[in-house]
Amino acid sequence: MRSIKSRLLLKGYKNKQSIITILLALVVMAGQAQQTMTVKDSITNEPIPFVSVYFGNDTGGYTDEKGAIAIPNEAEQIWLSHICYETKSISKITADSQTIILVPKSINLDEVAISARIPKRIKTTEVGSMKAKTQTKHKGANGFEMALFIPYDNTWAETPYIHSILASLDYSTHWLVFTEIKTPIYATLRFDLRLPDAKIGAPKDKSLINGGIILPSGQRLSKNGISLSRPIPFPRSGVFVVIEWITTAQVSESSNLIPSLNMTLNEEENCTWNKKTFRGMDWMREEDEPIYKDVATQEYYKRRTPSAKLGLKISK
Repeated sequence: MRSIKSRLLLKGYKNKQSIITILLALVVMAGQAQQTMTVKDSITNEPIPFVSVYFGNDTGGYTDEKGAIAIPNEAEQIWLSHICYETKSISKITADSQTIILVPKSINLDEVAISARIPKRIKTTEVGSMKAKTQTKHKGANGFEMALFIPYDNTWAETPYIHSILASLDYSTHWLVFTEIKTPIYATLRFDLRLPDAKIGAPKDKSLINGGIILPSGQRLSKNGISLSRPIPFPRSGVFVVIEWITTAQVSESSNLIPSLNMTLNEEENCTWNKKTFRGMDWMREEDEPIYKDVATQEYYKRRTPSAKLGLKISK
């Protein structure tokens, strides 16, 4: 009888221990659960979608359409950036307050004249490298930007107007033919126009078209490109055409995103730049990429550097 009672007591003890263990596990899991941060505009208090959020250690992501993003537990310092807002750096403790406010950038209207009228399309032409031969392609990656500088042509009789942004994109799931992307992730694309920095030549951190134009994930770019809401005069200093890959999915910085950008091998000066946001890197010339210093790579590309196939449709 005592033996049966002892076994029952032992069983009850074990059940209590199991319950306690489960409760402790739930407490630990709750403590480890990721916080969700929402980013809002300081003036309108509206959520800001597609804010670039860098957590350090080559990790980062974008806020979704509601301005929200999950914060990894290991993140200590967080950097937030958006082409229309002042960059902000905060601590993890501040981020845990769940709502972060960004201040809109001031706009200098003297940098580019905004047309008060829509010009008549007397003649339409393309500038950039869209007509160049496609010889390779560059993968898309989260937080990656690529830009092509297009100079002002002094032979133009009058200043042309920019109507559309053009890009040669590859939507196939094969990366350089050799590797197939098993679970393709289609990126949202942001197209933008920016002035060059007079000192270093890189794209400035200000948009000429109100933060750029978003092409939603899964929507293909037409041959006519993506139209500006209103034509703008071609800047005398020249202009950068910028493309940025965005996904709110939890992916690593090195994950291949679709579409890829077609590239040509430039015989002359290479005007392509790139920026790897989630590696904490600023703009650099494509030709300065370490991979192109490799002897085998130089032989493969015949000592030429791939240049982005981007362009503009202009009317005069």
